[in-house]
Parts: sequence; structure tokens; C-alpha cells
Amino acid sequence: MLVWLALELGNKMQTNYIKARRSNLYLYQTVPLYYRAIGDKFGIYKPSGISLKEMRVRENLVPSELYLKKTDKAKGTRDVQKAFNKQLQSDLESNNLENVKKTVVNLVDEMFSEPSSGVLEGLPNTVNIIVGEFIKDPEVIKNFWHISDKDYTTALHSVNVMALAIRYAISRRFNKTNIKLLGLCALLHDVGKTQIDNDILTATRKLSDKEFAKIKFHPIQGYNLLKRCKFSNPEVKLTALQHHEKLDGSGYPNRLTHISEFAQIISILDCFEALTNDDRPYRDSMIPYNALDLIKKEVIAGKFDKNIYAKFIYSLS
Repeated sequence: MLVWLALELGNKMQTNYIKARRSNLYLYQTVPLYYRAIGDKFGIYKPSGISLKEMRVRENLVPSELYLKKTDKAKGTRDVQKAFNKQLQSDLESNNLENVKKTVVNLVDEMFSEPSSGVLEGLPNTVNIIVGEFIKDPEVIKNFWHISDKDYTTALHSVNVMALAIRYAISRRFNKTNIKLLGLCALLHDVGKTQIDNDILTATRKLSDKEFAKIKFHPIQGYNLLKRCKFSNPEVKLTALQHHEKLDGSGYPNRLTHISEFAQIISILDCFEALTNDDRPYRDSMIPYNALDLIKKEVIAGKFDKNIYAKFIYSLS
């Protein structure tokens, strides 16, 4: 009985702390960081209000593992987001697109690691920075989208779809508010996948029916995450919920035939990015022409809107 109680207390203590990403250690400013002492005891390594110097982290002058209190995660993530946005602005001003892509993907990956409302509500600031710069030179977005990464992740896919969405919105002469809104919808359309085990998302084999059912549940999971956020426009959560619906009612999760315009746009962009990305773990990529031809068959079958499809092709030209 005493052994069981000790294990339970130890487990409860462990669950109060989460490991901080080493690459982000020097970005935490307003939250304390903890080291693990003997057993399940934790001590303060860095108090709130100061930061670790990047050089100390880079030269391994800090413990190999540091921790955040779970209750500090959202606040700490805002520290990271603020630092990433500052770096993003600098990368954009220097026209270093490879660094821009790396910064945005790392930021989104960090946000998706703990996608609470307090975390996700900061992403519009990131989209605003990107739109503000890309709207000056839409051709830059083409190069941005083509920059790949070594590993395919939900974050990379979401950033790529966002780039396609911004380019689409600019080509259709959306006003700046709607360009930002479509970009945010794209960035968060797959946030529900953060609730699915990574071994299913990255499987190189054919998924079982049970595993595929979990995948098909991600629009509802995304909607449930986003409805807690204080986004002023409901399109963000609707796009997450409806981006796998089809106009003929053959989609999921609700087999709708009336679908929001933004969800219809993201549906085509999502499909195109998935078909053309060369980092997918389970199949080779298609060249854009072949991907568009495959999507065209879905348009003819009545699953996608033909006008949105035509305008998307125009946005790529």
C-alpha cells in the first residue's frame, strides 16, 4: 500500500512538469525553468523575469533537460511566439526566405505541441506579419512555398497551405482583412491532427480501418479546439470542421453539401499540397500538372467547386 501511494504521488508530481524544448530554452523570459533533482523532486534553475543566454544553451552549459510547470506552458509559449515573431520580421526584412520558412514552421510546430486556446490565439499575429510582407511582392510566396524541409509534419503542411492560400487570396484581390483571415484558416485547418498519435500520422504502411477512422475524426477535434479560441470570425473553426467535406455529400465528417467558401478553398489547396509535397512518408509526390489533373477529375465528379478550382490554377500561374 505504501509503495503504491509513493508511486501515485511520484506520478502526480511528474505530471505537474513538462520537458522544455532545448532549442527554445533561451526564449523563455516570463516563466521559471526547473531542473530535475533526486527522484521526482524539481528545483528552480532559472527564475521568471530573466532569460538564459543563447550561448549558454549552444555550448551545453545548462542541464541536458529543463522543465516548465504545466500551468506555465501557455505563458511560456507566448514568450517563444514573441521571440519567433521578432525573428520572423527580421528574416522577412532581409529577404532570407529559407530562414523565414524555418522560423514559421518551428513556431507553428511549437504552437501545435500544446494547442490550447491561449496558445493558438497568438497565431494571427504571425499571419499578419507574413501577409504584411508578402502582399508587397506576391511572387515571393511562390518561392516560399517551394522551400521544403527534411521531415514532413502537420506544421510544415499547414504552413505550405497557408502560403498557397495567401497567394490565392491576393490573386483574387481579396481585401487585406480577408487575405489574413484565409491565411489563418489555412494555418489552422489541420490543428485537429495534433490530437492523433504521431505513429499513425507518419505511418509508411496502409492504415487499418480503425486508424483511418481516427484520422477522419480530426476535423471535429480541430473544431473543438478552435471553438474555445476568441477568434472574431467563425470561418476559422468552420474551415477546420468542413475542409474534408465534398459538394456531392461524399466527404466527412458530416457529409455536408452546403460548405463555407473558405472551407471549399482550403479543401482544394489542402489536396494540392498533399499531392505535390515530396516529403510525404507514404508515397512519392506528383508534379503540379498531374496533381491538378487529378483534382480536376474530382471537380468533374461534383466534389469540388469548378470556379474555385479555375481561380486556384490562375493563382499558380
